[in-house]
Amino acid sequence: MMQDRIQKIKIAIIFIAPLVCGFFTLGVGAIDISLQTILSEFYNHILYGTTLSNEASIIVDTRIPRILGAILIGASLSGCGAVMQSIFKNPLIDPFLLGISSGAALGCAMGIGIFPSINLSILAFCGAFLSAILILVIGKTTNDISLILAGVVISAFLSAITSLIQFFVPAEESQSITIWLFGSLGLLDYSDVILIFIGFVLSFGILFLLHSKINILSLQDSEAISLGVNISLIKTICMLLISFICALCVSVSGTIGWIGLVVPHIARFLVGSNMKILLPCSLALGGSMLLLSDGIARGVSTFDLPLGAINAIIFAPFFIILLFRHINARY
Repeated sequence: MMQDRIQKIKIAIIFIAPLVCGFFTLGVGAIDISLQTILSEFYNHILYGTTLSNEASIIVDTRIPRILGAILIGASLSGCGAVMQSIFKNPLIDPFLLGISSGAALGCAMGIGIFPSINLSILAFCGAFLSAILILVIGKTTNDISLILAGVVISAFLSAITSLIQFFVPAEESQSITIWLFGSLGLLDYSDVILIFIGFVLSFGILFLLHSKINILSLQDSEAISLGVNISLIKTICMLLISFICALCVSVSGTIGWIGLVVPHIARFLVGSNMKILLPCSLALGGSMLLLSDGIARGVSTFDLPLGAINAIIFAPFFIILLFRHINARY
């Protein structure tokens, strides 16, 4: 009884965390705005119809969509990582194994250096999703190692093409590609948030409905087959949904690593491995973690620091610990 109560408290804290983090990061940025000012501005605007100040306009037009985007993108990457680690029974796998980041980077490079008239997010999405599909087709065997190897090879190939494009385009365009590759939420607007939200609901709605099947896939293949689960079909559905939502996120934010690799392990440590609980908790925890990283990126400097670098500094130590635990468990 006591353990159940503690578990419920943990889950409640995890689900409240994105709201709390989002509220406290409203005032963080190049222009610091106190929470008291924010509350009083919106209180007077809602009740008395007063005009919003420039500071309040910054909150509405820039920071709220950025915060909502951080929650959705962080949740998506973390949730996809939790599903992939479960179905592949490998704690060192993350969504970018499918070449999503490399494909999006190639789409970005082509958009900036070759096809500037085409929307950059559309090209990044197409590059990410098509590369993921290509890896799934190449690696479609009963051995999961083939998928991992296909991901490594295709990612390296696409990264090489991206590097060549950067080498031949003018310096300003090459710098723009590099900045995009660092990952940032600074350009998010409400249309991006709505688009990601639709993809998020569609993808994770189906993945949550499959939670019992995903739990079975975490067992040995022979046990899963004996329980009547079509391993190939469920894996294919999961990987297509993961590819879709990750490609959508990366197309508007650039490459944001580590969230999908490390956060699911934190969630698993807190609430266990049952996907019915683990998946929603991974979503909430991923949103909170990316909010904190973005708050640091906005708060420590007047410049918008790259999220990829911030995440690497924060989560790399966790990964090293995780790696040694994995090696010790095997040997």
